Amino acid sequence: MTHDTESTAIATRRRAAIRMWMAGVLMLAAVVVGVMSWTRDESAVLIVTSSPMGGEVVLNFRPCGARTNAYISDLPADSFIVSLRRDGFRPVPPEQYIRLQAGDTTRLAFFMRPIERGDTRDLPRAHGTPYKWQWKYVAMNSDPPGAEVIIDDVPTGLMTPANFVFDRGLHHLRAEWPNGAKSYKNLIIEPSSTQPDVLFRSATYIKPED
Repeated sequence: MTHDTESTAIATRRRAAIRMWMAGVLMLAAVVVGVMSWTRDESAVLIVTSSPMGGEVVLNFRPCGARTNAYISDLPADSFIVSLRRDGFRPVPPEQYIRLQAGDTTRLAFFMRPIERGDTRDLPRAHGTPYKWQWKYVAMNSDPPGAEVIIDDVPTGLMTPANFVFDRGLHHLRAEWPNGAKSYKNLIIEPSSTQPDVLFRSATYIKPED
């Protein structure tokens, strides 16, 4: 084999090795992108409040099992028509249209106005069976009441007592009172089990002011 032929063979093998290396890099990048896409949080949180409380949350004309003030986790990033229903009351506004973005927390507020005698206007529609998502309804209270609830390190702006709907899995809960006292709990949601209500009691001693 001449020197030129040997050089050509070496260059060919080198080019083939570079192509194989580049193909491997591209394949690895595709796998990483796929894993990141699969693990990326595509869900959203919706917080619905009302004055007075106690309205059943209706999403796209279907009840979801939560009553205001309500925290609803693991909603799909999508468009929703949100309303409330409660016997003897009319929600104001009747409906709100929202677009939930993945990873975001969206807040909606309603007034619940008593229906006056002779008011025959239609109430917001609510039909069909409730959503059968893997959620659990949890009522949270505290002793004393009036503590803000923080879920998975995200402030909800809701004060106890309040109602929450969780997706399956582990959730970290924290209650914070206006005087700085705090309470911590972990909550595991399993669709096959019944989750008891949560009661926060202060776990941090606050020295009284002189």
